[in-house]
Parts: sequence; C-alpha cells; structure tokens
Amino acid sequence: MKNFKEVSLDDAVLLINENNSIFKEEIVDELSAFYEVAGKIVLYSGETNLDNLAVGNDIVIVNGNLNVTDVIEDCEKVDSSLLIVLGNVNCKNLITLSSMYITGDLNAKNVILGDSLCDYVLNVGGNIVTKTILDYGHCIASEKEITVTDVFSFNSVSDKNGGIEQNMERDELVDEITEMDDDEKMENLGKTIDYIKNGGEVFKVS
Repeated sequence: MKNFKEVSLDDAVLLINENNSIFKEEIVDELSAFYEVAGKIVLYSGETNLDNLAVGNDIVIVNGNLNVTDVIEDCEKVDSSLLIVLGNVNCKNLITLSSMYITGDLNAKNVILGDSLCDYVLNVGGNIVTKTILDYGHCIASEKEITVTDVFSFNSVSDKNGGIEQNMERDELVDEITEMDDDEKMENLGKTIDYIKNGGEVFKVS
C-alpha cells in the first residue's frame, strides 16, 4: 500500500510531538517502551481505509483518520501491542486487549470490547460513540463525552463527566458470549470475540 511504510523510533517521536495532542507525553513514553520489545514501527499516512485492522507485534501509527469497515483488534498473536491514531477512528467493532491511543473521536457502530485485567487503557482524546461497551476489565477513557446505549462494566469506563455506570448485568448478557461457572453466568472473552467477528450485534437479552 502506498501509504504504508516502516519508520524509525526517532521519526515516530517527532511525528507525535508535531501532532501535539493532549496525550503527547504519554504516547512518547508508551512508544519508547513498546519499541524495546517490538523493534518495528509501521506508519499509515493520511486518510486510511481498511476492511479490517489487526495489530500484532509491530507498533502501528496512523497519521490521519482511520476508517475500518468491520473490526479493529489488537494483540494479534502477542501478549501486548500498541496502536496510535493521530485523528478520528470509524469502525463497526473495536476489540482491545492492550494499549490504544486515539487523539480524535472514536465512532464504533456496533461494539467496543476491552479486556486486559485493567493493565491497559483505550485513551480517546475526543468523543466516543457506540451502541454497546463490554468492559471485561479494561480502562476505557474519553477526554470528552461517551454516548452509548448499553454498558457492561467494572467501573473503568469514564469521560469528562466521570464514570459511566453500567446498565447491563451479567444475567442480561446473551448466551452466545457467556458460559456457566458454578451455576453462575459469566462473560467469556473468547466466545465474545468469536461472536463479534461472526457478525453478532445483540449483546443484551431482550
């Protein structure tokens, strides 16, 4: 792809500093730490349109808006990964198990799923708009406002007005994304990811 190339750490840091987002210092720190493990940074320049985006060992930076038809996901065959978008993100589904920075708005038409034992954060500089948030133990933070219909959360979803309270209980989650554990319904990450990737859009029992 013409807008896709490998860049050095110095060039990536320069780009982050030039963007001058509110996350600038945090992003540079994360970038340097992840680079020690990954050793490679790939850059998409300008408006970027993809069917799907899976972030693995390589650090991915998008210098512009990112539009993904279906799924953005991280931790592809790795324990941790880093996605940085210097612009807005539009997608159908976002699945994050590691660190993501989006300096603009995040619009996820269907669902945002996060799970990292609250070790990592989805940081969004603008607004978040989505139908469903499934927080299985992951910090999801908007510097502006979150607009969402259904939320399942462990009190780690927040915007400028404070914490976003959940309005879905475990027993309201659809069977396709849960399992039974000692006669108690529990969320299941693997089943949830498969359900989302297979086109699932209903997460709350009607």
